[in-house]
Amino acid sequence: MFELSFVLDSTKGRLISGDGPGEFRRVSTDSRSVRPGDIFFALKGDNFDGHKFVGEAFQKGAAAAVVEDASESTGPGKPVILVPSTLTALGDLASAWRMSFPSLKLAAITGSNGKTTTKEMSAAIVSLKFNTHKNTGNFNNLIGLPLTLLELNDSYERAVVELGMNDFGEIKRLAEISRPDVGTITNIGRAHLEKLGGLDGVARAKGELVERFGPDNVFVVNLDDPRVEEIASRTDSKKLTYGIKNEKASLRAKDITQDGTAGIRFVMSLMGKDMPVRINGIGLHNVMNALCAAGIGYSLGCGPDEIKAGLEGFKPGKMRLEVLRSPAGFGIINDTYNANPDSIRSAVNELVTLAGAGKSIAVVGDMLELGEASKPEHRALGEYISQAGVDVLVAYGNFG
Repeated sequence: MFELSFVLDSTKGRLISGDGPGEFRRVSTDSRSVRPGDIFFALKGDNFDGHKFVGEAFQKGAAAAVVEDASESTGPGKPVILVPSTLTALGDLASAWRMSFPSLKLAAITGSNGKTTTKEMSAAIVSLKFNTHKNTGNFNNLIGLPLTLLELNDSYERAVVELGMNDFGEIKRLAEISRPDVGTITNIGRAHLEKLGGLDGVARAKGELVERFGPDNVFVVNLDDPRVEEIASRTDSKKLTYGIKNEKASLRAKDITQDGTAGIRFVMSLMGKDMPVRINGIGLHNVMNALCAAGIGYSLGCGPDEIKAGLEGFKPGKMRLEVLRSPAGFGIINDTYNANPDSIRSAVNELVTLAGAGKSIAVVGDMLELGEASKPEHRALGEYISQAGVDVLVAYGNFG
């Protein structure tokens, strides 16, 4: 429940009409899903303006509205709060609400690939010991993350959230909102190059996560990624390292065996102690995701038993290297949720491995948000697929 005074203080808003109830049940940004007692934030975007739906929100029972344009935003006798930016106010309210639970420990995950899988693996581990909150789906942007945090209540002991972005400054703002105790950057890859320019730009944008990290924070560091390791060198936080190749890592995987489509077996070395682990899913990158999740779980207070059980109970999400079987009996790897040069290369590697002596067919669409790198990256991907041993490539889209 959010008190009117808390909303006004957190958003630095001004009450321009009504006095209404003292408490609100929930925050909503979509008039179609407003419930009685909600407080409605009228967000503005390139293709929408929530101010046009304030009246509808009040008709559906909204108890108050937060607006940046008062001209069409009144409700009969109900509180209307005016702020300079409703998006900023939403984040400020979420940050204040998150900080109202000082005993709650929160881990934030960003990176070019593996964010959602690592979040789900981490939550599977941590929830075995603590009541744990997490993003729904990929509610990971400047709207979705605040809405996730505004669902917190006294029952939660831990939270695991992912942070997404496509431009500079966004991870910095998401970190300001979520105030993570533990953070990780899964990897630095060729994603969102249209705005970030290149890998150095991606590293700079992702590195915003730990700009405010200090000795009380924990940075879970991928030592197999030189750019992530370099980011780690610039913070004085505690560090828990992981990797497959780098022998200096505190968390390592060895004796890795792919059991066809049934999963992956490996031995996890955690602080010098070995334990066998089997995870559902395919791909060496999922072993890295598992190591990262183990580091997050350990940093949030979980031990080897929870780490092993959580990873082995994890179920991969749909459209993320999802292995299916067609009625005709051939296998399908569905990796259509998103695409960038590195993620498609990983999928191609698994396709060739699983096909073995059989026939392999890759169906590939456009990779978006690559900017000036679009043509060379698509060309390089085509060459990679050809050299990887794929039998048939079906390319479609503007770069097909």
